[in-house]
Parts: sequence; C-alpha cells; structure tokens
Amino acid sequence: MANTVEPVGAPGPELSLVEKTSQGYRDFRKGLILIGLATFVFSTTGIFIDKLFTDYRLDAVQISLNRSALVSAALALFILVRDRSQFRLSRREIPFYMVYGLIGIGFFNLVWNISVEVNRAAVATALIFCSPVFVAIGARFLFGDKLKPVQYGAICLNLIGCGLVAGITDPAQLLQNPAGLLIGLGSGMCYAGTTLFGKVATNAQKRSSATILFYTFFFATLGLFVWSLFSEGPARIVPQMDGFGWVLLVGLSLGPTLGGYGLNIAGLRYLPAALVSMLNTLEPPITALLAWVLLSQVMSGLQWLGTALIVGGVIIMQAETTRRKRRDLRIETPVPEI
Repeated sequence: MANTVEPVGAPGPELSLVEKTSQGYRDFRKGLILIGLATFVFSTTGIFIDKLFTDYRLDAVQISLNRSALVSAALALFILVRDRSQFRLSRREIPFYMVYGLIGIGFFNLVWNISVEVNRAAVATALIFCSPVFVAIGARFLFGDKLKPVQYGAICLNLIGCGLVAGITDPAQLLQNPAGLLIGLGSGMCYAGTTLFGKVATNAQKRSSATILFYTFFFATLGLFVWSLFSEGPARIVPQMDGFGWVLLVGLSLGPTLGGYGLNIAGLRYLPAALVSMLNTLEPPITALLAWVLLSQVMSGLQWLGTALIVGGVIIMQAETTRRKRRDLRIETPVPEI
C-alpha cells in the first residue's frame, strides 16, 4: 500500500479543532455584544414615549402605528438602494412573517399598552418580563434547548428582580385583578413570541436582517392601521405635532425601535433564545438608572436590590451557557489507528 504524505503546512485535525473552537467563542462574544447593545438601546424607549405622552398627548395606538410605519418606510428605502432582491419572499414565507409582524410587533404593542392601562406601570412591567419563562418553554419544544436546574433558578431570580425594580413588594398585588393578571401574562407571552419568531427566522438563514425587519414591521403596520381605523377613526392616524414632536417620533422609530430590533435579530444568530431573553431583562434596571441620571428619579433600596438580582440572574445564565458552549465545542482528537 502506498504511503500518503501530508502536504507541508496543511492544517491538521488539531488546528481544525482550534479554529472551530475559536470561531465558536468569537460568535458567542459577538452575540453578547449585539444583545447588550440592543438591550441598552431598548432601555431608552421610555424617555421618547414619556415625552410624546406628556407633551403631545399621543395615545398608545398612535405611537405604535406611526413608529411601525416610519420603520417600514426607512427599511424599504434602505433595501431599494442596497439590493431590491431582498424584497422577495416565497409564498410559504408570507404566512410566517404575517404572524410574526401581527403578533410579535403589532399585537404585542396593543396588549402591552392595555396591560399598562389596566394594571398600571409597575405591575405591567413585572408581568411583561415573565417572558424568559415562556421563551425557555418555547425554545425547549421548537429548538430542543434544554435548561438545567441552575438556569431555571436564574430565571426565578430574574423574575423576582423585575418585580422589585417595578416596585412590587407584595405578591398579592398580582392577584387583585385576575383579568389584569391574564392580560399582563399575555403581554409576556407576546414578548416571548418576538424572541422565538426572531430565532426561527435567523435559524432559517434565508433572509437578511433588513428583510426580516422590513416584513415584520410592514405587517405590523397593516394590522395597527386596521385597528386604528376601527378604534379611533381616520382623523387620528396622523398625529398633529410641531417639528420637535416629529423629531421625537422619528428618533423613537429609528433609534430604540429599528436599532433595538435590528441588533436583537443580529444577536439571535449567535445566541440561544433563552439567553437572549434573559439579557433583554436588563432593560428595566438600565431604564431606571437612566431615569436616575437624566431625570433625577431616585431608586429605592429594594429597586437597587432588584437590579442586583436581575444582573445576578443574567450572569448565572450566561456562565452556564458559556460552560455548555465550551463543552459542546470540546471535541476529542481522534486516535490514529495502528
């Protein structure tokens, strides 16, 4: 049998293993950075909305519809200039993006706003960040992601922290209004749906992030437009504001909305859905810190404790995910046959 000579300088199996492991860690770090930036950008949403609510008396439907429309228009212009072929969708994809946009963006915004109206801001905020539980359950069935007891413990720690940051110190507050509780849990499920839909879209690797975002917000805009026509009438579709009001609305649309969702979609390409959802729960403490710095709104001791619990839960989840990632990438070097 002729001996085969390996070319000088050819990569051996150990080098391939090193490259694969290194690439895996780079992707993981890239995902953490993208989701961290997305969460920070998301946390500025309240500042824009607060000004539009208080100074210009816009209601939730007006804000949701117009920012979705502005995001859709900006993405359409971007795709037209860059690559028109990104507008193409197969017939089989249309139902998916329609459901993704209507539920993940449009219906979520409506349910969230109703929850704020019924439950008030503190309870509504705590309930919406029950989403990591729903994401973990959904990811188990959709992607086969398994969580260990320590990760479930991190989720529970995270939920307690969200409740404290939102100002809930008595669990009985959540049971005083059963209808409000169901609406609030519904908002958390819709928020979880946004993450799970995004993970499905990125896993398919058929469409760019711009295409995914465009069709998501396009169908959300259609749904919100129909809702606005029936609930408020055509006269209130376009808000009456001065120039600075439109600057705020455009800033909300292109900053926290487009930027936040864009970074989130990009990060979902590299991280598990459950970890992304946990990282997103850093939004309440970041918002509270921004309000403390920019608006002089002082946080209580329990809110600082809640912030620490949220951060702690995220660190535990991230550490366990990192450990599992390292284990998955550790491939035994094959022993040569004699």
